[in-house]
Amino acid sequence: MKRIILLFIFILSLQAVFAQNKYYSNKKKAVKEFETALQNYNLQYYARARQNLYTALKIDAKFLDAYVLLAEISYEQGNKKEAIEHFEKALEIDKNYFPMIYLRKADLELQTGQYSKAKADYNKFLTFEKESKRHVNYIKSKIESCNFAENMLKHKVPFNPKNMGAGINSPLSEYWPSLTADGKTLTFTRSDRKKNTPEDLFYSVRQNNEWQKAQNIGAPINTPKSEGAQSVSADGHTMVFTACLRTDGVGSCDIYISHKIGKHWTKPINMGVPVNTKYKETQPSLSADGHSIYFVSNRPGGKGAFDIWYSQLQENGKWSAPVNLGDSINTKEDELAPFIHYDGKTLYFSSFGHPGMGGSDMFLARKDENGKWSAPVNLGYPINTYFNEESLIVTADGTLGLFSSDMEGGYGQKDIYRFELYDKIRPGRTIFAKGLVYHAKTKEPLQAEVKITSLEDSSVYQTVSDKLSGDFLISLAPDKSYAFNVLKKGFLPYSENLYLPDSNILVKIPLQPVIAGNIFVLRNIFFDIDKYDLKPKSYPELNILFGFLKENPKISIEIQGHTDNTGTFSHNKILSENRAKAVYDYLIGIGIDKNRLKYKGFADTKPIADNDTKEGRALNRRTAFKIIAY
Repeated sequence: MKRIILLFIFILSLQAVFAQNKYYSNKKKAVKEFETALQNYNLQYYARARQNLYTALKIDAKFLDAYVLLAEISYEQGNKKEAIEHFEKALEIDKNYFPMIYLRKADLELQTGQYSKAKADYNKFLTFEKESKRHVNYIKSKIESCNFAENMLKHKVPFNPKNMGAGINSPLSEYWPSLTADGKTLTFTRSDRKKNTPEDLFYSVRQNNEWQKAQNIGAPINTPKSEGAQSVSADGHTMVFTACLRTDGVGSCDIYISHKIGKHWTKPINMGVPVNTKYKETQPSLSADGHSIYFVSNRPGGKGAFDIWYSQLQENGKWSAPVNLGDSINTKEDELAPFIHYDGKTLYFSSFGHPGMGGSDMFLARKDENGKWSAPVNLGYPINTYFNEESLIVTADGTLGLFSSDMEGGYGQKDIYRFELYDKIRPGRTIFAKGLVYHAKTKEPLQAEVKITSLEDSSVYQTVSDKLSGDFLISLAPDKSYAFNVLKKGFLPYSENLYLPDSNILVKIPLQPVIAGNIFVLRNIFFDIDKYDLKPKSYPELNILFGFLKENPKISIEIQGHTDNTGTFSHNKILSENRAKAVYDYLIGIGIDKNRLKYKGFADTKPIADNDTKEGRALNRRTAFKIIAY
């Protein structure tokens, strides 16, 4: 934001000088051409203004003001190096005529990688005490960026970008990639930037390790207006994106949300207040589970013009009031393009405010156990350059980064590339559990709540299986044990205990309808060896059983305890009964009527596996419940 303000101040200062009709030339014909050029500049007729200025300089080669205005026209037309050359010619004529030239030139030198020259001009501007006193802090930060960039050039990081191929990229511009956790569906924004056509969302599917030809995502997502800067949840079932100047908009640009049912997206809904405001909300990033959103906004209460904000989906289905990510992330300048990794703890983003290479650089920050963000880490050179780098995403396994660039050798204006991340900038590795929920008897796919609880740190991961296909996908941390539960009204809850190594898993989940006599094994009820005190990691599963009983008030159950055949029958009988009673007591303690509950110990009389193996004995040591009334 500060850089925009300084540009505005510079132009205002120029306009003030020119308005006084006090020009560096006293040749009337040159002045007349200059004033015509100034009028054309204000109307954005840059080609005409250039011609006027060239004519003025033919009349008076030392017309300093003409070089200054030529510099600004070059900048407006995207040629920063040419703008610097014009400023240099102005300073050759008079080094002290307009001190702000040094500051303006230094900014452009920083933005084009001319760090030594930029430092010299920043320091030169500081010698003009009257003009520079308002900008001292800004200049110090930019000198710091110059020193930082020079150091980065000496310590290159590994970077070998590869084009994602003709299936994704085209002669047009492709950018803002979004990838499902299984790495099989890539969604992105496409437009013709040369013709300024509306943005549309496209997707490509990876088959046999090849990205298929991208398809327009179609209605109701895409409209004749622009849709872009999208983010897709890990399972590909929820998408948020940016749309501007819509009739149902809250502000100039808003964030919209859509859900995928089967193969079709629902009509997008404006996320509304408090996520959207009368200001500008854009560039959303959805967490893996779809329950958190990070986005960019210029709403009041931030640190700069555009800051990164955060909101959570609450139990009532509404989004919480957004929270600014604070001083660790946001600066007085713009922070853009957030991407929250599937691990939920690593944030990648772009910034003009943190020390960088000159334009907007890409950074990462990590969230600790208390929710505090670390100081941002610059991803390094040549990942970052003096150009503007942004819209980075990282695969679920943390090995690859995807980004957009207009580097030479692409298919069109801007392409999507991938590169391997070096170790220091990798996020926490995540894996995914992919599954299918279906009716145990009819085999019909079912929509159900999938709830996975870490047995090590009580973290909860939730999703819902697809209404039409029964599919679900959920991102998890590897090398942990999980309580795996699936819930649907009218069916027995599903329970499994899984240790997930460093690899993805595929599970099929048959749900049993509630029928009197059905027996259900609780796989995540834990006791110490030869004891009957419930271990705390049993509580999530018991709370699920509590919810099942509350939702089905006519159901009564018998809680059953079972052991393996180790030890005497009488000992095992008492142990199994005490374990069943521990569950009975817990349920009564949290509000279940004791008249709906019974308990019984069966010792080793009802094995479900071979007691001659360690694995079999583990399966036989179990807690279950039986429907005795429904």
